[in-house]
Amino acid sequence: MTWTRVLLLALLCGAAAPPGAAANSLRSDVLYALPGRSGQVGFIDLQTLRASPHYDLVKQRFLPPRFAHFERFIRSVGVNLDTDLEWVAWALLPPSPDNPGELFLGLAQGQFAPEAVEDYFRQQKLPTDDDHGQTLFPFGRGGEHSLYFTFLDSSTAAFGTRPSLELLLATRLGEQESLLHNDSLLARISEVNGRQPIWVVLDDHYTRLAVRQLLPEVAQFEQFTQAAQNFRGAALQLEMGREWTLSFQAWCAEPADAQVISLLLQTGLAAQSWQVRENNPALSAVLSRAKVSSVGDRLELEAEVEEKDLQALLERKALP
Repeated sequence: MTWTRVLLLALLCGAAAPPGAAANSLRSDVLYALPGRSGQVGFIDLQTLRASPHYDLVKQRFLPPRFAHFERFIRSVGVNLDTDLEWVAWALLPPSPDNPGELFLGLAQGQFAPEAVEDYFRQQKLPTDDDHGQTLFPFGRGGEHSLYFTFLDSSTAAFGTRPSLELLLATRLGEQESLLHNDSLLARISEVNGRQPIWVVLDDHYTRLAVRQLLPEVAQFEQFTQAAQNFRGAALQLEMGREWTLSFQAWCAEPADAQVISLLLQTGLAAQSWQVRENNPALSAVLSRAKVSSVGDRLELEAEVEEKDLQALLERKALP
């Protein structure tokens, strides 16, 4: 899932709920089960977004691809995710010496039926695995990238690859460090959790990736490479009101770095707005209205979308 898709679809989801609607939050017991070296944590309040006429578009293009595999299977055992699912969250862990590939962890809260799943696997004589006292149910594609899910409790499911779930369960039992030991990421999460229906928090590594994907023109500047090394993290959230505003904040090591990147982002936004003005005028208008500023060591970007632009963007069959 590219950061450009996160930006655009967060803007498009603005019609999901009336102003002032309360958002669900990621529960503390689930949050503290996430590994401490998580680099990205995201949250989507589907219960709130379900009021949107664009709910299907949100599901198809915004949720992580691995969730589609989980959704298809869980439907087959009688769980209606269009009515029973409340929220979906995920965490990404960058490669490490122990895990050379990126790890993905998915979490979902809803009205599940663990007993029905167990009965289904037993009746179909399907194999299951066990780890840390939890039953792991395989689903999706096979091979080394096989996906599994398990129930943390009757209303919470976790899904991902076997190494991802093993790490989650070990963290949950205190065998691995949790987010309680990641002060910077936990502080960013506390600023957005429960306030808006869509939010994403990133560490320095994922912040650099996000800005490069969002505005590739900016990454071409020599000054960006040097300044981006001093990113300390970022947070994205969608604010709902008369207009819908996407807020992106990034923290830098020094105020000078925030100022440099602010100037580069302004240039990149103008360039991208110009490039898409003919084939995507609605997106061009959104980009041209985006505001970039820096306050101390913090970089701020705000983009508002009006109703006419929202409609035009949704009518496009292919989003950038």
